[in-house]
Amino acid sequence: MSRFPRRRGLIFWPVLLALLSLACSRPVDTAQAENQSLQPDAGLPFGDAQTLPVGTLVTVRLKNPIAAEGPGFSGVFDAVVDEAVLVEGNPVVPRGASVEGRVESAQASELRRNRAYVRLTLESVHVGGQDFPVQTSSLFVHGSAGQAPALEGTPPSQVIGLEGGRRLTFRLTEPLSIANPARNKPH
Repeated sequence: MSRFPRRRGLIFWPVLLALLSLACSRPVDTAQAENQSLQPDAGLPFGDAQTLPVGTLVTVRLKNPIAAEGPGFSGVFDAVVDEAVLVEGNPVVPRGASVEGRVESAQASELRRNRAYVRLTLESVHVGGQDFPVQTSSLFVHGSAGQAPALEGTPPSQVIGLEGGRRLTFRLTEPLSIANPARNKPH
């Protein structure tokens, strides 16, 4: 047998790899590359120093316990911002800012005793003497389930509770613009 076919196989693979690497590369648009280098802020997620983008995390601490009665329960809760939300090192939402949220639903487990969840969202944040509407994704929080005392002639109801002081982290689903009152005042 001849060794010629073996040599052809050795040459075939490097040539194929070289052609594939050329085919997979994209031509560089020098005008676009130069234009991007002139705009240093083009890649920043914040368009304005007072606007928080979608996806920003807001960590709060419950002021009071939450007691949700039954699956159809909805109500409000109060919390405070536990970690300042910073943009470029400046607090846009300071630690301790008041927050109001909504209990969307509550459900006790039918399979496991004393297991339940509460579905929460944030609705507003109080900054600089103003309330700003907030839209966040729903947060499902494990709670404890128990029986509420029954009134005469009614069956006891299921109560799902979250303890006060509990720390919760929400994610913004819409940008949050905080107007700086000091910046808007005429001099």
